Amino acid sequence: MSTGAPSAARRDFAGLWVSYGLSSLADGLVMIVLPLTALTLTSSPGLVAGVKWAQTLPYVMCTLAIGILIDRAERSRLILWAHVLRTAALALLALALTGDVAPLPTLYAVAFLLGTAELVADLTTTSVLPMIVPRDRLDGANSRLESSRSSLNEFVGPPLGGLLVGIGAVTATLSIAGLYAVAAGAVLLLLQGRYDPRLRGGWNRADGGAGNGTESGRGDGAGDGTDGGTGDVADGGTGPVAKPRLRDELSEGLRYLRRQPVLWNLAIMVCVMAAAWSAWSAVLVLYAVAPGPMGLSGTGYGLLLTTLALGGVLGSLLAGRARGLLGARNLLAVDVVTSVIMLGTPVLTAQPWIVGAATFVGGLGSGLWNVTVVTLRQQLIPDELLGRVSSASRLIGWGGMPLGAALAGLLAQFVGPRLVFGLGALACALLLLPFLRTIREENILEATRRVAVGRE
Repeated sequence: MSTGAPSAARRDFAGLWVSYGLSSLADGLVMIVLPLTALTLTSSPGLVAGVKWAQTLPYVMCTLAIGILIDRAERSRLILWAHVLRTAALALLALALTGDVAPLPTLYAVAFLLGTAELVADLTTTSVLPMIVPRDRLDGANSRLESSRSSLNEFVGPPLGGLLVGIGAVTATLSIAGLYAVAAGAVLLLLQGRYDPRLRGGWNRADGGAGNGTESGRGDGAGDGTDGGTGDVADGGTGPVAKPRLRDELSEGLRYLRRQPVLWNLAIMVCVMAAAWSAWSAVLVLYAVAPGPMGLSGTGYGLLLTTLALGGVLGSLLAGRARGLLGARNLLAVDVVTSVIMLGTPVLTAQPWIVGAATFVGGLGSGLWNVTVVTLRQQLIPDELLGRVSSASRLIGWGGMPLGAALAGLLAQFVGPRLVFGLGALACALLLLPFLRTIREENILEATRRVAVGRE
């Protein structure tokens, strides 16, 4: 819980929740508006898929730097500035569209900025949450955030985005900018606690700071030289602490990830699944929207994606209870299977209702996976390392996204999207072989127990 009164912690969680929900709705609009805008500029499958590639490229280029920033800065301010950056980028895109000077490079640049800011906001949100909510309530808090994200991002956002694009690209773009602006206002007005990991943990002892080898000291100035309580001047410590080098901070996060077998193996799995999902997302618009095989309109395409949201909302709401019944390992295995179903179905049929049903199943597994994996990270990583270790994990995991989108664009250009779907389904199916061998429930429980002891 935050250092303030329980009512202040509840207010801060409300601010985080409102901000996350509004930005998730805006992200859902972006998912529809940018590809449909690209379709008005080019008919090339590769160039249309390039929008997804540009939006996911920051996952490779910027993730580690963002992780260091999260562990060095006041986290609520980072969320605020991420929303401000997205508002500004979309306002510039709207201006370019109004002036009829928005070629594809401009669209790609805006997609890159939006992807970077989304990465900052999402990683910071998951890093600040354990500083607000007690760890025994993280499953419930993550479930609330994830169900809000799924419902607004994937259920409300896509059909609304299709309708807005029907009105006009400029209107759609400005609407998204407005949502990000309101999300920034929610952070400014409601998320008032101070969530700076340096004031809670200090720097690790190897860098001349306050740490105990497992988790940094509390920085309360009460240390005796063994518990890492030296802190910095602002925190009541005995003197200024040398700031660690960026390379050392980065290495610390990577080492922690590599020494946690559960997190490391999950990151490898996410890499393959993220590449497959990104490939599916990059070319689905070509397959679904007329003259594609499914023959849908822009609004129909948005409605198709709402089935993903419906499954995601249900999965995220059930995740906590399902983990108690099935265990984390079996819950994660469910998502691998549901991903195979979602990705492979369009290979067999173009019937919208069948593809929609498979997409619902994929969303269900995704909701279970997201809540479970985020909670595991928060339980297995100390607060002052959450930014770096989470970013390292996501660099490996989400690093597959731009690769998947790029390969999908090339394949779709020459052989069509069906092969893309089939290869994605096959890749996820093959994951079951190493998964059953490397991810075990007893390993998850033991890792959680060791980290909990270290925190004490």
